[in-house]
Order: sequence, then structure tokens, then C-alpha cells
Amino acid sequence: MTGTRRLVWLYLRRDRVTGSFSVLFLVLLVVGVAKQYAGLLPTEQHRIDFAAQIRDNAALTAFTGQLYGDGLGNLTVWKIGDIAFTLVALMAVLNVVRHTRAEEESGRAELLGAGVIGRLAPMTASLIETGGLIVLSGALTALGLAVFRLDVAGAVMFGLALSAPGLVLAAVAAVAAQLSERARTAIAMAASVLGAGYMIRFLADGSGVLWLRWLSPNGWSHLAQPFGDNRWWVLLVPLAVTASLTILAYRLNAHRDLGTGVLPARLGSAEATPGLRSPLSLAWRGQRGQLLGWTAGLAALSTAGAGVAPGMRDLADRSGEQIQELFRRYAATPDATLSDTFVWMIAISVAGIALLYPLLTTLRLRGEEISGRAELLLSTTAGRTRWALSQLILAFAGSALILTVSGLAAGLGYGLASGDLAAQLPRILLAFLVMVPPVWCVGAVAMLAFGVAPKLATALAWVVFVLVNVFGEALGPILGINYWIANQVIPFHHIPKVITGGQFTATPLLILTALAVVLAAVGLTAFQRRDLT
Repeated sequence: MTGTRRLVWLYLRRDRVTGSFSVLFLVLLVVGVAKQYAGLLPTEQHRIDFAAQIRDNAALTAFTGQLYGDGLGNLTVWKIGDIAFTLVALMAVLNVVRHTRAEEESGRAELLGAGVIGRLAPMTASLIETGGLIVLSGALTALGLAVFRLDVAGAVMFGLALSAPGLVLAAVAAVAAQLSERARTAIAMAASVLGAGYMIRFLADGSGVLWLRWLSPNGWSHLAQPFGDNRWWVLLVPLAVTASLTILAYRLNAHRDLGTGVLPARLGSAEATPGLRSPLSLAWRGQRGQLLGWTAGLAALSTAGAGVAPGMRDLADRSGEQIQELFRRYAATPDATLSDTFVWMIAISVAGIALLYPLLTTLRLRGEEISGRAELLLSTTAGRTRWALSQLILAFAGSALILTVSGLAAGLGYGLASGDLAAQLPRILLAFLVMVPPVWCVGAVAMLAFGVAPKLATALAWVVFVLVNVFGEALGPILGINYWIANQVIPFHHIPKVITGGQFTATPLLILTALAVVLAAVGLTAFQRRDLT
């Protein structure tokens, strides 16, 4: 453990911008929703009427979780709770892997270890620093809600519930960092646990099989029922899981060599095959495992989510203001069924997650540049444009493949559950395919950032990912921007809602595709004209 305290200060200094931004963003997101609802629902009767309209809506419940009351705190948790739980867990995964496995992969951990830094100090310091940021997020959120005159016990309970999934996923990331010798693989492992937990919680609330929430980190936070029963004892489960996984991470760390993982890396061939003679084939070899993993994971989520939809009871009464607003946002016509609207919401959600694939694929260019491998590769006959374009092609083609397979999987699940596979499969597939151009636009933004502002590329890409997923729904209205205005900057807002009564039109898709091409071209041109790091 020698040097742990110094490493904690070092990590805090390195994360002084990103860490502060992440904590403040989470706090303002939650408190902002409370402020927004206080203005929209100023009286108790307003809140009771609102809760009555949404409580039996299975589509909304699947995305947000159960509503445990009609107070302002209950509605705040219902609206933003699951989003906050997921974001804090994602922050934990990225932070722990960055300070553990990524440091070993770059060689910096070995350099530090040659001095006065003990073997267990980096992992210990990363868990302390990450845990501190998570607990600080929960504490400031609880303080903000209490200052906003919400129930103090409920506010504290929500702060603890917000911290729980972050601590669990930090421990999961620590274990993943010991298993793999690559940071990308460690992130994929931990993110898979996060995604599986979210999917289990989603299906539990959507289908009404609520006991499944006990199998999900997010589900534990929902089961604690902040501003409801405030079941403090539920959080002993994530606490025990965190402790167990942390102990496992230390044991794995003690039984492996520095720089390697517990799972041995597969040795490659002594000589490159003829198929590796181009930058595109090299990019494919490096990304094929990640692409297959993304495709399989999102296809499973799409199948499970769409398979639940036909069994949803449609709303007999659509006269409520909030129900009408739901259909205005996600359905092209007010006559769309709840199950079709739910599948459309699933398609948007899957596309929102699929955004990560082109972002991470494009950002790998930056990782190769920082590590020096790009300079080595570019010293051969491979030019800058071919090298960068190969990753961009893979990012665009891979994201199209992910959404195509997810659409087929969702259509299969929906068609089999409804007993009308021949009719449902093509229309559900089309709903996923129209998501491809918006995803390309976000990937092109990452390429633009890499070419124009390489040092900020990673930060800008993650900001874009978060904003695309939460700006129109939550952040824009919190800032006082009307939902319909805020969503104008979200590319998914402009595509035809093909399975909820909307007519297919190619014009917005062509415009978004052209925008993606222009942004990517500007990024490539800027990369050609700047120096390597």
C-alpha cells in the first residue's frame, strides 16, 4: 500500500476537471428535475393527478421504474432516478479502469512501481478516489434536495441509493481490470455487467415481475424506495457485494504478473496473414471482438424489450394531459397503440446506447496517436487518410450492423409474442434502420473533435453522448428550454416515427447522412493538416 496517499492526490489532480464536472452534472440533473416539477406541479392536487395518470403506464414504468407515491420527491426519483443511477455507475467504471488497467497497459504503472509505490497502491488509490467522488455526488444531491425543502430522510435515502450502484460498479471494474490486460476489454466487461443489470431492471418493471430487481444494481436502488418506505436495509446488499468484489480484486491482483491479466491473452501468429496488409483489415482485426459483443448485447436487449411489448395493456383513457404528452412525443398519431409506442421508445434507447460504438471506435485513433503506435504505422506506406478513414468506415458500418441485427432481433421478439411475425418483422426492422443516420452524425462529431481538437476529443465525445441522451428529455427542460425546442438539436428527433403512424420519408435521413459526411470530412482534413501528438 506504500504511496497510496500520494496517488490519491495525483488522481484527484488529474480528475479535477472531469471529476468536478461529473459530480456537479449529476447533482444539478437531479435537483433540476425537482425544481422543474415544483414549477409544473405546484399544488398537491396537481401531483396526485399526475401520479394517477402515469402509475399504470407500463411503457413509462419500464424506463423509469416504479412510482412509490405522489410527492415531489417521489416524482423526482421516478423521472431521473434510473438515469442518475446509470450515469454514476458509468463514471465509476471509466474512472477505475483509467487509473488501473490503462496505467499498466501504457507502462506508467511499472515506472511508478519501480520507485516507492507499492503493488496494491494504484488500485487502492483508484477505489478511494472513485468512491469519494461517488459518495460526494450522493451527499451533494441529498443536500440539494433537502435544501429544496424535500423530506430530509428521503433526500438522504436517495443520496445513498445514488451512491450504491456506483460503488458496486467501481468494484466490478476493479475485478475486470485484473482479468484482462487491455483497458478496452476491462471496460467492456464492466459495462456488460452494467448493461445486464439495467436490462434486468427494465424487464422487471416493464413485465411486472418485480422480484427480478433483486438481481440488478440499479434494481437495489429502486428497491430502497427513496421518499417512499425508505428501506435502508436494502442497501446492505450492494454494500456486501461491493466488499466481496473488492476483496476478490485484491486477491486477483496478488496472483498475477504486473502488466498481464488473470485471463491469458491469446498469442498471435508469428507472421501477419495476407489479409492484414491494409489499414482497414488491421482496424477490423482490432475491432471485431468489440463489434460482435456490442451486436450480441444490444440484440439481446432489443429482443427482451420488444418481446414484452405485445402483452402491455393499452390505455383505455387517453384524456390525461401527461398521457397525451407521451403520445405526442413518441407517436406520430394519437391512435398509435401503447405497444408500438413502447417499441419505438426501445428503438431510440438502443440507438442511444449504440452511439457509444462509433464514438469509441473513432476515439481509438486518439489512443493510437498517444501511445505512439500511429506514428509507427504511418512511417510505412499507410497514409494518414487511409488510416483514419479505415476506423471511420468501421465505425459507420459497425453501427449500421448493430442496429440492423437489433432490429431483426426486436422484430423477431415482437412478432413471436404477437403471433404475427411476417407483418411485424419488417416494420420493426425499419424502425431501427431509420436510427442509423443519427448515430452516424454523432460518430462524425467524434471524428471532427479528433481532427480539430485532439486533446479534448475524448471529453467532447462523452459530453455529446450524454447530451444526446438526456438534453431533450431532462436537461433542456431543467434549463427552462421547452422540450420541443431542446430536442431540435437531438438528431433522433428529426427521423420519421415509422411504426407509430408516421409515413416513411427519406429526406431527413439523407440530410442527417450528408451532415455526417461533412463533419467527418472536416475532421479528416483537419487531421491531415495538424501535427501528431
